[in-house]
Amino acid sequence: MLSKDAKILIVDDMKLIRTAMRKHLNRLGYMNVIEAVDGQDAVEKHASEHPGLIFMDVVMPKMTGSEALKQIRKTDQQTPIVMLSSVADETVVDECEEQGILGYVTKPVTDETGPWMIGDLLEQAG
Repeated sequence: MLSKDAKILIVDDMKLIRTAMRKHLNRLGYMNVIEAVDGQDAVEKHASEHPGLIFMDVVMPKMTGSEALKQIRKTDQQTPIVMLSSVADETVVDECEEQGILGYVTKPVTDETGPWMIGDLLEQAG
């Protein structure tokens, strides 16, 4: 299990998704949550904040999640990254898996599915 004091970075261009993910993480006891609004912001926050886990949307402006993943993996092969998307595109999933992601989750993450799905990923990340 990922340590409760670990920083968790949520990357999504939709504030509603970031808020929902934060809520689920807070309910599980993870309060050290930081946010990024696009892939470029994610790369910068990763470099400055050194999160212990990243949840990252695939489709975003400025820099996509898969592009940000590639940038992050150039300097960091260890941080667990979970990709989030509303579409399960096999090509994108395969590209992300080649970069060493922890998992790929189809949005939306609901009150019914969120806690157990996030809990399972936190177990794997630890």
